Amino acid sequence: MNIIQTKIPDVTLQNLDESKIVLANNIVKNVYPLFEDVYVEKCEKTNDLKATLERQNIEIKNRKKEIEELAKEYKKRKKVSKALSRINKLVESGLIYDSSIKHETIILVKIIDKLSEEKLDEQLSKLVKFLNKRYSTN
Repeated sequence: MNIIQTKIPDVTLQNLDESKIVLANNIVKNVYPLFEDVYVEKCEKTNDLKATLERQNIEIKNRKKEIEELAKEYKKRKKVSKALSRINKLVESGLIYDSSIKHETIILVKIIDKLSEEKLDEQLSKLVKFLNKRYSTN
């Protein structure tokens, strides 16, 4: 029979608790580096995901701003289109040949792209009034 010597102490009833502690410490000493590597890897992966999330949030905010600006521009252009179509109705109805309306309309057509939305709304309401006058008298 061969006797193999190990670093594991012999266990007796007197040193049972000490033997458990020594054995547990030896196991932890051998296994701990594996857990540490896994923990470090998980931390790195978590940090990478956080950085990716932050970049994506910034990109989403930038795109949201672009979309909001495009929506504003679209809204303004829609109002300009509406104003021009109403001017077209004025021309078709012959009401445009009134001198005060003609002068005001010429100025409006020249500066329509530079007007703010409030001014566009004001001009649209004026054009509607003119059209209503024309079609209500017929």
